[in-house]
Amino acid sequence: MSSSRLLVLPAVISLTLPSLAWAQRRPLNLESFDVEQLIKLRTVNHGIHIGRLTGLRSDSLFLRSERGNDAVEVAVIDHLWVRGTATKKGAMIGGVTGAVLGAVSFAFLSYAFCDAASCAVDMGAAGIGVVAGGVVGSITGAVFGAMFGQWHREYP
Repeated sequence: MSSSRLLVLPAVISLTLPSLAWAQRRPLNLESFDVEQLIKLRTVNHGIHIGRLTGLRSDSLFLRSERGNDAVEVAVIDHLWVRGTATKKGAMIGGVTGAVLGAVSFAFLSYAFCDAASCAVDMGAAGIGVVAGGVVGSITGAVFGAMFGQWHREYP
């Protein structure tokens, strides 16, 4: 077998595995939803429904939206999102940003306040900056993220 054919085989496998996983979707767990929770769903015929959950049955969801009350069969739900906050996303973005800024700031300060005879960037100070900046940035990002709403995909 030639080397070019050996390279094609992993590519074919990587393209077919996601489609096999898509065919084996997990069932929709209705017990995880609360009444009055804000839900957004897309059905197989690409209809979008956004509203507050007013009731559940084993085969249907009932939503109260601006258009009125909707009953959506569970079997036709293609995607489902619930409204939450962006706390985790804010903490991650703030932590990474804070770590980078902390490392640069502490490294600059260690260089700025060193003796003129042996001036060098102190990597220990940069490490402290990574930790301190990461902690402060994570907390700050989490607080700001909690102020903003975000859709979280629950199904599939």
